[in-house]
Amino acid sequence: MASERNGTAMLVFATALVGLSIVAGGDVGRVLNGTSGIVWFGAAGLLIHAAHRTSSQRGLWWTVVGVTAVVAFVIRPSDMALAAIGFGGAGLVVGTLARNNELLWVKLVPALYLPFHIGTAVLRSFIRSLTGGEASIRSDPPPTAALVPLLMVVAALLGGYAAVVIKARRSGVRNRRMSSV
Repeated sequence: MASERNGTAMLVFATALVGLSIVAGGDVGRVLNGTSGIVWFGAAGLLIHAAHRTSSQRGLWWTVVGVTAVVAFVIRPSDMALAAIGFGGAGLVVGTLARNNELLWVKLVPALYLPFHIGTAVLRSFIRSLTGGEASIRSDPPPTAALVPLLMVVAALLGGYAAVVIKARRSGVRNRRMSSV
């Protein structure tokens, strides 16, 4: 499906732009960071469109949204280990629960991460403002390892792929049991 293919390509491109924005720094980094955000949001839109066209698993939509909200709130874009574990685990959960097109559903987690991460930053800023703290939101590229955004996508896909393999093995065992009865 073109929406999934293009959304995936845009998501990978956006993660590369974030990495370049961090390496470049300064004004160039800010321009690349802004561009990567636009591309990332576009990728999320295309992947949402593709997922919507392939299935109406309402519970899975809620799972994807919930899991993404958790990783967006917990995982900071500066922690490679936590990003690998968090996104790998999220991919495993979503891939296990999806009845079909598992990797498409898994890609929604890193695709939705940036919108949720920005939403979390706005919420935190609002709460700080209400409690009398400084209500600022960073507009420079994040202080992160340049590879973390790509790591998020790869870890989610590896977790999703592990779910597919586990489900296939379970299905094979179940089919063997059924044929021996």
